[in-house]
Amino acid sequence: QDYYNINQTTLSIALDYIPAENHPARYINQLVENLKLKYNYQFGRPREYNLSAMLKLVLLAYSYGIFSSRKIERFARENKPAGWLIADQVPSYRTICRFRISAELTDLTTDSLSQMTQYLRQNGLIDDVSFIDGTKILADANKYSFVWKKNTIRFDKMNREKLVTLLGELHEAKVVGEVPAGSELTPELLDVMISKVEDHLVDLNETIVATQKVSPNPVKQQRRT
Repeated sequence: QDYYNINQTTLSIALDYIPAENHPARYINQLVENLKLKYNYQFGRPREYNLSAMLKLVLLAYSYGIFSSRKIERFARENKPAGWLIADQVPSYRTICRFRISAELTDLTTDSLSQMTQYLRQNGLIDDVSFIDGTKILADANKYSFVWKKNTIRFDKMNREKLVTLLGELHEAKVVGEVPAGSELTPELLDVMISKVEDHLVDLNETIVATQKVSPNPVKQQRRT
């Protein structure tokens, strides 16, 4: 007999979830706790979120290849290890966005870089040897696909500079309140704009990866004719 019925009232037994010892969430938790953060800033309104918890959530999401603020919010809501890191207090995508472009995170990254390097070295995750190669293998590409180092550096630098400039301008406009005269822009609308830029970049990257290379290139053939 089938007893499956998700609409039936049941007596739930709450059990604390703890990730496995070798789960990335455990390493991220230890890493952030060992950084000895000296910042006491809180993010979010009306509810406030601890800086350490926000940093742990973002790092875990990045380790899963999730970079959009909206997708990080959904990840925090649906992923058990993520919920464990933030004590099941899920921030909104706007709070996550504000955190990722905040001056506090920039200062934290700068001040904690040496501590992070020391922690990784003590745990055998990095060493004192750096390997330099002439090519860069794409993580999500075909195993035989690669790009030349010079082109990779050039395009990565261009995209990074454009992204930093755009987000910086949006963030500055939000902080200092300098918007064009007669504009209807508000801090909340700027948050939405920043999130949409992030989502668009993520979707564009996924589209590029999913698009197969056509050979011969029809665009080049048309240009030659």
